[in-house]
Order: sequence, then C-alpha cells, then structure tokens
Amino acid sequence: MNKILCSTGAIVGRVCEYNYSLVKKHLPSLYEDGLIDGMEFMMIPYYYNELESVIETIKSCNIPIPIIHCDKDVGVLFSECSTESTEKAFKLLKLNCKVGKELGADKMVFHLWGGIKSDYNIEYNISLLPRALELANSYNLKILIENIPCTTYSGLQNWRRLYGFVPEINFVFDTRFGAFHDEIDDIINEPIWDSITHLHISDYSSYPRDFSKIRPILHPGEGVIDFNSFFTKLKSKNYAGTITLESPVMIPYGTDIKKLKSTLYYLKNSLK
Repeated sequence: MNKILCSTGAIVGRVCEYNYSLVKKHLPSLYEDGLIDGMEFMMIPYYYNELESVIETIKSCNIPIPIIHCDKDVGVLFSECSTESTEKAFKLLKLNCKVGKELGADKMVFHLWGGIKSDYNIEYNISLLPRALELANSYNLKILIENIPCTTYSGLQNWRRLYGFVPEINFVFDTRFGAFHDEIDDIINEPIWDSITHLHISDYSSYPRDFSKIRPILHPGEGVIDFNSFFTKLKSKNYAGTITLESPVMIPYGTDIKKLKSTLYYLKNSLK
C-alpha cells in the first residue's frame, strides 16, 4: 500500500498564526493510529527567524519525515532571470537542503518556476536545474519537480522539456494543479509517468486556468476532480510512490482535526 503523508502546510499557516507546535500536537497521534506514515515538512519564510526551534519541535514528533517541501520562493527567484536573484535562490536552496538533511528527509519537492513571471522564460529556469540537482545531491536529497501553475505553458509541457534535458529527473504530481491545467488524464497517460514518484492531493473548484480559484485549497470531494476515478486509474498504473495530503485544516488558533481525520480515512480506503 502507498505511504500516506500529511503536509505540515495543512496544519500551519497564517490562519493559525504559524503555530508550528500544532504539528507536534496532532501528527504523532495520527501516526500512532495508522492514519499517516509520516509527514512532509513544508518550509515557509516565517520559520527562518525561529529555525532552530522549528527543527527541534518537528524532530521531537518522532515520526518519519521522508520529504521536505522546499521554500517556494526559490522558484520565484529563478523566474526573475537575474544573476542577483539566482544567487539569492541558491543561497536559500542550500539552507533548505541543510534543514532537509537535519530532519532526515531524502526527497525534496521543488518549484522550478513561480511568481508573476512564472514559466515565461522557462529555458532559463531549466538551465539552472543541473546546479540545483548537484547542490541537493550533496545533502543526499533527490529533487522532485512539481507541476505548479504556469502562465505560458503547462506543468506537463514543462515536464516534457525537463525530461528531455535530464531524463533521470523525477516529478511530483499535484492533482489540484493538474485540474487547473485540465491535464490530469494526460499526465496519467503520459509516457514519463514512471518518473512521477510522489503525489500531492487536494481539490480544485473551477474551470481551467482560473487563477482566482487556486485558493482556497480544497479537500477531495469539495471541487471538480473525480477522485474515485482518479484512484481507480492510479491503481491501474500500479503507482507505488508516496502520497501527501495538502488540503489545509487550519482554523483560528487551532486545527479542524475531525476534518483532517475524515480526509485521511478517505485516502486510506481509496488506496486499498
């Protein structure tokens, strides 16, 4: 059975004033109950001023952390296409790699592009990939490129470019972003499917390329994605990688733990 992870980003954010102690409050019990097999640690800018305390708190949960989600600003800085922004991005990436190693992760979710400029000059972003891979590898981390929203092409189109440039590259398939570009079925039937080693699960509520509906991030069943069909196709492809729930359950000063458990039960039953 696929290993199910919960993103710390589902629990920690602006709504709960970035209270990362909520991770320790909730995830260990979910792990003990068998609802999750570990966590995906999402790096957010708020953590940098309290990094030592954050790492200590997350490690004290004593559950597996196979994946770190790199700060999304790295991709945004890459898309600025300037020497200054690029060097700032690599400095940030190095720090994220150090955190990933400290937490015991061996994979890193990575945004190769982002922000307003997005994939406008994707060839420049791709040219930076070998350096990023080398840096991550020096910390024993394998980079996984996510199919995040694009303004010029699409996640799948950019994956194809990347695969042609670095055939050994691996990908993260985000269902919400797949629906955003109306290419979930195309991705499932894509020849490079075997390069997808991780999934992000959340729902999407609108027509393709509606940037106003990227948020809020919905739970399966709250949007337009047919997840029953999706999981059936996933089984037919013998997908054996990890799966992370990203749908948030943050409420002011706390967590909607009942909703989190409900969605995790759904994922677990859908993957049987």
